[in-house]
Amino acid sequence: MPNPQGLPPNLYASVTKGTLYYAYKHPVNKKRYGLGTNKLDAIKTARLMNDKFEQRFEIEKLLGCGLIKMNALCDEYRAFIKQQLSVGKLAQSTVDNRGYTLDRVKLKLGKTYARDIQTIDITRYLNKMYDPKTGEGTARARDVHRGHLMLIFDYAIQEGYVDKFNPAEPCLKVSKKRVTRRHTVEGWNAIYNAAEPWLKNAMDLAILILQRRSDLVDIKFSDIKDGHIKVIQKKSIKHDSAYIKIEVTSELAQVIQQCKADNLFSPYLIHRVPAKRTKAAMDTGNHRTYITPAYLSRAFKKVRDLVNPYPDYTEEEQPGIHQGKALGSKLYKRRFGESATTMAGHSSVEMTNFYEEDPDDIEWRKAVPKLSLKTDLKR
Repeated sequence: MPNPQGLPPNLYASVTKGTLYYAYKHPVNKKRYGLGTNKLDAIKTARLMNDKFEQRFEIEKLLGCGLIKMNALCDEYRAFIKQQLSVGKLAQSTVDNRGYTLDRVKLKLGKTYARDIQTIDITRYLNKMYDPKTGEGTARARDVHRGHLMLIFDYAIQEGYVDKFNPAEPCLKVSKKRVTRRHTVEGWNAIYNAAEPWLKNAMDLAILILQRRSDLVDIKFSDIKDGHIKVIQKKSIKHDSAYIKIEVTSELAQVIQQCKADNLFSPYLIHRVPAKRTKAAMDTGNHRTYITPAYLSRAFKKVRDLVNPYPDYTEEEQPGIHQGKALGSKLYKRRFGESATTMAGHSSVEMTNFYEEDPDDIEWRKAVPKLSLKTDLKR
């Protein structure tokens, strides 16, 4: 309907210093655009703009759920996987890993409509991480992003944002067999001797209790009760083997004391005070001393590269902090002739059948760390 001044919708007139000016008010962002003093020209422009918005509205109606840009699709998908996390269908580590991809997709493809994304666009995006023609980049990173993009577009198809074709699916999968080699006792000790105290604590715990890095960094002092550390393994959360009670032996008790030795207030066994704290870190709500799994890996890699205990290994063969679990498992089997499957979070009927019911009826598998850091690591 025309406004009281006889102008088309979204066109307004105002008087400034005795002169009548016309301005078009954007119907979505409400921003005003000056159209000068010529009434006929202003009306012509306003009608043209209104026609364009009307066409866009009709197009969106025809598309059902309307158009959506990759920015908005990524935000919506992030909310979806966080909801999946809240009901126990996804692990926090899975949500975090997909989050890194979502951040990059928004940066590189965010302004493009999801319906306009084609396989060639995703291939070019993936080639920035690893180009199969030149071999430059990281093949695994490419494949991880390809997999995540397939999930994003599966969601978009489900919601009706794109047609029933996933543009990421035809993209070349270039995965190479992982060639990471294991730590030696000598190499591990060389890294340990050059590490900061907090990193030494993480390395000792990795050997003794055989937990993944994401589980190591989440252990709190409050998890130590009645002579045991209770660990809920994220990757095994759907299985009974995820709930483990690790006995605090004298060896483990000594490492726990080392974690307290800095007299720094922190709820976490493995902790440090960062030189500065980013907004992203504050937004997580974690305590300022919390160490992310990614930072633990980076810190370990930095010391490892400085010490260079494996000069004959290629860059892809260099073992990280997560390989400490493999070293501990190897030492355990060598010394005791059996695998530490319970502590590692793997189901086994050959290990102890001891269970204890908590008030919430969770069954906790009991595990006993038997290694000696002094003896088995030859310190």
